[in-house]
Amino acid sequence: MLILLSCLSLLIAAVLPAVLLRGPLLGTGDSAQLAAVLTYIGVLVTASVSLVGYGINLQTEQRLGKQQQEDQRQLRLDAAMRAGQLVSTRDSGPAPPAALASGLLALARLDHAELAVVLLVDLWSGEQNAGQPDPRGGGESWPKVSTETAILVIDAALGSTSSSARLVAAELLCRNATRLDACQSLHWPSAVDGCWDATFSPRTKLLIVEALLRMTMASPAEEGALRSVAVRLYGIWNEDRTPEVRGCIGKFIGKIIDRLHDFGVKQFVHGPKMVTIQKLQAATMSAAVNPDDYLAKLSDDLGDALGQWAASCRTQPARPGTLATAAILPR
Repeated sequence: MLILLSCLSLLIAAVLPAVLLRGPLLGTGDSAQLAAVLTYIGVLVTASVSLVGYGINLQTEQRLGKQQQEDQRQLRLDAAMRAGQLVSTRDSGPAPPAALASGLLALARLDHAELAVVLLVDLWSGEQNAGQPDPRGGGESWPKVSTETAILVIDAALGSTSSSARLVAAELLCRNATRLDACQSLHWPSAVDGCWDATFSPRTKLLIVEALLRMTMASPAEEGALRSVAVRLYGIWNEDRTPEVRGCIGKFIGKIIDRLHDFGVKQFVHGPKMVTIQKLQAATMSAAVNPDDYLAKLSDDLGDALGQWAASCRTQPARPGTLATAAILPR
């Protein structure tokens, strides 16, 4: 349509001068005027050919671009379907753990994090039911994936743009928090390890914070775990400007700051930055009571439990992974 209108406009522009010069209004004209008109018409014809060619090329490029997008979408869909087949139950029984892990991670990396984390709800919780009959049939035991695989899937979901995927991932992380070890870097998603996304929904934020606290209190009461929770809490406090979030995190930091002083801790590695005990002390100044009485009571209970756990912390023992607890690396 655009090409047709362009050609019509150029045709009118070419014919109109000749009609005016040769028509009854301006007489018959002379040869000089006729030569000028013919030259003008030649220029317009050349321009019209160029414009038509440009229009055809533009439409071709747009069509090819749409086709490429559709082909890529189809390829990703086919890849996601093949990944889903890895997770599905076989005639001979549940899919092996390696196939489950491959399928879930493939789905997460193919922009299907929401589906991957939903499938993880049963597959990760299945660790608690190992050896029991699979209620869905097709095997003697409930299928399962390792904690490390589950954390990688949750990490992809938390880093996605899907708010529902983020929420399910946070819920699943909180539900299984007591099975995690604060001193194991593979037991916590890197998307919220030493960094924080302030665009998380309020419910997602609450679930992640609760998961962090419950994981910490379920871990051995050691200096390394205390350092880890201090740095992770400060990362949330530093990146999130919401008064309610800062008030809550400031309260939690206040419950562990005295024990950090007891250990003589002065500074922590926080990605490319350094977190000092003075910065943590400043964060405690923002502690505030949540305006929601229910949330205020829950946060007080969690804070008190965290304080009791921190008070029982002992010097970091020499066990595998000890060195990594000294630093929370960026994603």
